[in-house]
Amino acid sequence: MTLGFRAAGMIVMLALLILGLRPALADLRSAPTWYDSNAVTTTPDWHYRVPINVPAGATVNSTVKVDVDFTSLLSTMGVSGTFDVNSPRVVRSTGALSTIQQFTDTVYAGATDAAGNARGEVRFILQDAGAVTYYLYFDITQNGSKPANPQTPINGNFEFGATGTATPTGWASSSKVNAAFDTQIVNGSNVAVNSDGSPINNNFNTNGSPNTGLQSYLIGARTNNEPVNNKNATQLNKTITVPATTPGNLTVRWKIQGYDSDVNGGVSGFDHFKVSIITGGGVVTQIIGPAAANYVTRPFTSAYGTSQITATTYGYGAYNSWDMGTDTIHDLGMTVPYTGEPWWTYSHSLAAFAGQTVTIRIETGHVTLYRSWALVDDIEWSVVNATLGTPQAFGINITLPAAGGTYVPGQAVSTTVQVNANPTAAVDPMTVAFFTPAGVAIGGTFKLFNDGTHGDATAGDAIWSNNNSVPADPAPTVPLSATNGNNYILRAYGKDGSSSTIGAQNGLIRGPGAGAAAETQANFWNIDEILFNVQTAAITLTKTNTIISDPVNGTTNPKYIPGARLRYCILASNTGPLAASTLVMTDTLPVTTTFVTGTIRSGTSCAGAATVEDDNNAGADESDPVGASYSAGTIIAILSSLASATGMAVTFEATVN
Repeated sequence: MTLGFRAAGMIVMLALLILGLRPALADLRSAPTWYDSNAVTTTPDWHYRVPINVPAGATVNSTVKVDVDFTSLLSTMGVSGTFDVNSPRVVRSTGALSTIQQFTDTVYAGATDAAGNARGEVRFILQDAGAVTYYLYFDITQNGSKPANPQTPINGNFEFGATGTATPTGWASSSKVNAAFDTQIVNGSNVAVNSDGSPINNNFNTNGSPNTGLQSYLIGARTNNEPVNNKNATQLNKTITVPATTPGNLTVRWKIQGYDSDVNGGVSGFDHFKVSIITGGGVVTQIIGPAAANYVTRPFTSAYGTSQITATTYGYGAYNSWDMGTDTIHDLGMTVPYTGEPWWTYSHSLAAFAGQTVTIRIETGHVTLYRSWALVDDIEWSVVNATLGTPQAFGINITLPAAGGTYVPGQAVSTTVQVNANPTAAVDPMTVAFFTPAGVAIGGTFKLFNDGTHGDATAGDAIWSNNNSVPADPAPTVPLSATNGNNYILRAYGKDGSSSTIGAQNGLIRGPGAGAAAETQANFWNIDEILFNVQTAAITLTKTNTIISDPVNGTTNPKYIPGARLRYCILASNTGPLAASTLVMTDTLPVTTTFVTGTIRSGTSCAGAATVEDDNNAGADESDPVGASYSAGTIIAILSSLASATGMAVTFEATVN
């Protein structure tokens, strides 16, 4: 005998969502709020950031410096992509952009670094006293190209601005008394320079390499012979505010080149280079130059003296002869070689200027004949070295449904997910899936939309949705295989345009940790999940049979012999927490028995099955509440509903052939 049943109540929809009190676990980055230059999902969006840890004791207006290897940061998150050199942005602890900031692609660890290798140096002017955490946002081109940083750079390294620029971005002003003088950004090309005045080694091939990076600032007379005499022929100015406490130092790096000379304390000398700090009240402190009177360690011209060079006496007339005659013997104790072209460095304490806004002024003075000039690079002040924390990625948060809800198998669950940044994966950037409490995937994957359809209220905002309004793209639907239980998982994935290096789905970004890991909220930045409960009707069927009589023994100890009469009972019990509806039970009689007409009964138990059911499938008895019938060797019983913790029995009789 074959027995089967179908319980439509197993897939019945709950008309009312039973909500829990526990909120969804938020996965949005919120401390501070994720930076966005415009509305979320309106380009550009940033997808990654790393904390910049500014140490205790760092004061407002300090220059914060940190080296960044973006390839390493991306690797830490298990993703790869093409680093977007325009993407770095320094964001304050308040969530606002740092006012003065820069990323230099061609400087790393204090030295020139190859362009386009995804590492470089970040600097910014501190606006909040340490200890404080700023954030460096960055991205890959696969997530959409970013525009150039609109903030003002410090630009003490002159890497920002085209060659030929007289007043670099971030500098206050420049001037020259005659157009023939040089005041401009230059690249690192070597230049053969002739000079008037019959120098000894004319047309010297001078070294134009910057101290670091690709550019420096040229000031003086390299391109042309000096057109006029002027002690303040060229000038470049930068205004800075010195920290009120822990002011640190001003550090200047320069390269002196040329054929002329001057002396310590010189007032009416020849060519010289000067750097001064000027207060708001006009007080001038010359830290490099004749008035600083320290030529040996802070040379301000290419040769010392006021007379022409001889075999044994220093002076003007030879390229970079310093404190030597043509015999190349040092007379003042310098160690630089004859014609040497070193970068010089000097650091001057800013303690006397603490809390003041001052001007850094760079100048050259000239007389005609024997041209000279200087390259300037890597000017910095009040430097504080920061460290980086663990990189992070944009987050997502399931905002509907709430955690702790109760659902039934087959129920479509209207779902919305909020994002910090636009998921940029080319295919299905936002999906949802179901998992058992043990973390085993059940059912399929469902798409969410941000295009004003599928229940999405506003196209292109921060919310992705699916309310099951489009049959072709159903909302996340609890799988039919789900059974009674708590802590089922609804998991959302917001994927960006990156590729995974750890075997995860492309677009998923590894959280704190390393290597391959289960794709869960705990392990990935852009996964969110909530827990929910499943309740169903749980139907069990029990079939029994009893021999009522036989032709030989009657009702006394009857046996299973031809002509014996049998009573069958099929009992359906609902042990689940929810009612079942429209249960259909079928039982096919074996060919060795014959159904006894008019014997179908129903009731809440086998013993209590007394309600008469006719043999056809029509009439009032079909909904009392059991409808039963017999046709072609098969008993069919239909129960309109079966409440939790109840049962329903159907009995019938047959004879043994």
